[in-house]
Amino acid sequence: MPYYLAIIFIVAFGLVIGSFLNVCIYRLPREGLSIVQPRSLCPRCRQAISWYDNIPLFSFLLLRGRCRVCQTAISWRYPLVELITSFLLVTAAYIIFNRFDGVIETRAIVSFIIYLYLLSALIVATFIDFAFRIIPDEITLSGIGLGLVLSLIFPWWHEPAVITTNLPWLNSGVSSLAGLLGGAGAIYLVGLIGKLIFKKEAMGFGDVKLMAFLGAFLGWPHILFVFLLGCIFGSFFGIISWLITKDRYIAFGPFLALGAVVIMFFRNEVYYFVFTTYPDLMRDILMVQSWPDLISSFRFI
Repeated sequence: MPYYLAIIFIVAFGLVIGSFLNVCIYRLPREGLSIVQPRSLCPRCRQAISWYDNIPLFSFLLLRGRCRVCQTAISWRYPLVELITSFLLVTAAYIIFNRFDGVIETRAIVSFIIYLYLLSALIVATFIDFAFRIIPDEITLSGIGLGLVLSLIFPWWHEPAVITTNLPWLNSGVSSLAGLLGGAGAIYLVGLIGKLIFKKEAMGFGDVKLMAFLGAFLGWPHILFVFLLGCIFGSFFGIISWLITKDRYIAFGPFLALGAVVIMFFRNEVYYFVFTTYPDLMRDILMVQSWPDLISSFRFI
């Protein structure tokens, strides 16, 4: 398949997946609603949406963002989710294609499918958490189990592994379990400390399950960098939100999700910055040749 046709296909595929994710975002937090049945309805007039009014992105543009029957405005969330999904899938395909040196092999296909699942779950969790301050168990608990199982089926997914034995599936399984426990433990500990300091809940248990889910897929030590990035992104947003709204509470799940996406796409660049670029920059600022030189410059009486 020519390169440009592959891009067009993935863009269209991403829009379709995004349309389904919109259904999940609307129905999962509402009890008694299935993501399969019934067919899509207008939330106000309850009129079933015809197939030609349900084409991802294009129907929204043709209808000028309004229901054909009752003219109620359609939320901008629908085209936004479709565009975000399409963009992330194209980015994932590009990165995976380059990681495997342009060779479409089984591992590349499996990697794209896992990325598709992870990105879809994170998009749904993000928009639900922003709107309802919850992360459905249907996403996290099922994801925890799936992450552990896939680590055993595809042991190359967690390379390099935490341990090295003659059993690749064991190496990968331990890495997945370490990521699960490390991710959940890190955020649970922070929430526990926050509760002791502020005398109130500082972290929802949904965030703990989300980190366990991400840890099972990303493994150790990647999940720690997800947590670090989530804290950085959340802090910036929280400060801005507090200055504007005076609301001290924010949904933390979306920022963990953003941290996970950054590690999924740019982990090598993040690690290079943390372990090479940043230390070099600090040495230049402090005008020392190496960190041992800096330590030896201190004299204690």
